[in-house]
Formats: sequence, structure tokens, C-alpha cells
Amino acid sequence: MAEKAGIFSILRHPLVYETVQQIFQAERNRRWFAKTYVRAKPGDRLLDIGCGPAHLVEHLPEVDYIGWEPNPAYVETARKKYGTRGSFNVGYFGEAEASALGSVDVAVVSAVLHHLDDSQARELFTLLRRVVKPGGRVVTLDPSFRDRQNPIARFLVRLDRGMHPRYPDAYMSLASHAFTQVGGDLVDQRFPPYTFWLMTAS
Repeated sequence: MAEKAGIFSILRHPLVYETVQQIFQAERNRRWFAKTYVRAKPGDRLLDIGCGPAHLVEHLPEVDYIGWEPNPAYVETARKKYGTRGSFNVGYFGEAEASALGSVDVAVVSAVLHHLDDSQARELFTLLRRVVKPGGRVVTLDPSFRDRQNPIARFLVRLDRGMHPRYPDAYMSLASHAFTQVGGDLVDQRFPPYTFWLMTAS
């Protein structure tokens, strides 16, 4: 996983991260994302890759939530805030973690793929194909480029600390490496101008 260095490293601090998230209306977007795309049902087993401070939990029904996040400070924040509402794990989701996990109904990969190069992303989708139940789904959200994009939105996508923002067809190609049904939606946020790609793979 690659991130831009320098000033971007300050975003690893939970308080700074939350401040930036508020500017980009993240709470409103999380609520909409959970309702429109994740669509978890009570009792579902849900895997959240790159869960950050796990704020998605607030917008889910009673599920068996398993979060994985490489930043220990984010995980500590999640454990303090959400306690027993989920399992919050420090580290990267790899071969050993997939083997120990068992099956899940929904896997959420939010704001992660643009931090991974193509090889790492394909490896992740291969692991997710193993753990997602038949009839289950992988749901992703990432910044995206698009044709005739608002220039401010394009600038902000380029500015993201993730080093691999892509066009939608490139994201879909990564998921198609492991899943047969892949589709998604481009969503343009008006303020601040930004473009998201939301993808579902099954």
C-alpha cells in the first residue's frame, strides 16, 4: 500500500483525519453509502477492509462486523467508541487473515483501492472471492477520474494521498480478475467538487 509522504502523513492522526472528513461531508456520504450500496441486513456478517475509525458502524443494522485497518491509532479510536459492536483488528488483510475469517455476506472496501497498485488490488479481490458467500457482494468506494471532469474535482482527486486513483474501467478490470458480475456508478459531489466511483462485485 502506497501513500504520498510529507504533509499527507498528518492524516494518520485520527483528529486531523476526522477534520478533513467533515470538510468533505463524509458523515452524510457514509450514511448514503450504507443505505444505497452496502445494504446490510440484520444478522449479516460484514467485513470492512481499511475500516479507519470504523464510523460505518453507526449506519449499519445489528451485524457481525469485522474491521481491518493498518493504522493502530484509528483502530484504538474505533475500539473506544464502538466497543463490542464489532471486532476491530490492526493490520493488513492478507492470506492468513482470509484463511482464519470464514465466510461473509458483504465485504466493504471503502477508500482503499486507490492506495493499492494493480497487483495488490487483484490480490485483494482474489482473497475476497474466497471469503464472500455465494450471493454475497463486495462493495467499494474510491475517488475517480472521469471524462469532462470538473477541474477542481480532478485536482482534488490527484491531491489524494492514495497514489493510484483510476478511471472506472480500470477499477472494474481489477474486480473482474476474481468476480464475474461487476458494475458501478460514477457520482459527482457538488461541494466540495469531487468524483467517486462506487462498485459492486459478486
